Amino acid sequence: MKPLDRIIDAARKAPRHIVLPEGEDPRIIAGAVQARREGLAAITLVGNREVITQRLTALDAIPQEFRIEDPACSPLTDDFATAYLERRRSKGVDAAAARAAVLSPLTFAAMMVREGIADGTVGGAVATTADTVRAALQVIGRAPGVGLVSSFFLMMLCEPHHARKGAFVFADCGLVVDPDAAGLADIARMSAKSYEMLAGERAKVAMLSFSTGGSAAHERVSKVVEATGMARRAEPDL
Repeated sequence: MKPLDRIIDAARKAPRHIVLPEGEDPRIIAGAVQARREGLAAITLVGNREVITQRLTALDAIPQEFRIEDPACSPLTDDFATAYLERRRSKGVDAAAARAAVLSPLTFAAMMVREGIADGTVGGAVATTADTVRAALQVIGRAPGVGLVSSFFLMMLCEPHHARKGAFVFADCGLVVDPDAAGLADIARMSAKSYEMLAGERAKVAMLSFSTGGSAAHERVSKVVEATGMARRAEPDL
């Protein structure tokens, strides 16, 4: 089974509730409709109800099969503002700022996850990476035991022209610009865990630099060597 098919099959067997903060975007709506038709997830679309309903109807979808939440008038907004204020008060957030924050679709979606109303949120098609990650960090926070939040690309090599087929993770390609050795080791370890959860296979990790087998002496090469040692000590079986 192809890696992507394995992921889709797992989602179909145990559908979760996913909230999409960019719910007015035609691409997001089309993806939501496809996910719903394939039985992959229950979907909440965040945005203007009238706009979302019209675009769902245009795709021959039944709007009632989707949960639609407009932060401007949702019955959840007041409670979310209160919960956000409690979480962020120590950062200088007051009641007005808390309400303004949860009116943002990204924050509203993250609050749905935080409060246990949804299982996950997917964003970044319209919003920037920085805004998407910031909302997740401020509202949902890091997983236990995670010291550094990083990103990865999940690459599916399944076409005939791919010499080696399968799922591959490349990290960090979008968030941490210049990690130190400890950060690089954390990225390697966390990315391996993410790979194993997604691909269902044991991870094999390569730590990359521009030096081939020690052919170059440079501080950036030394950092990768140090990070490799730290990752090995922390995860001897990796």
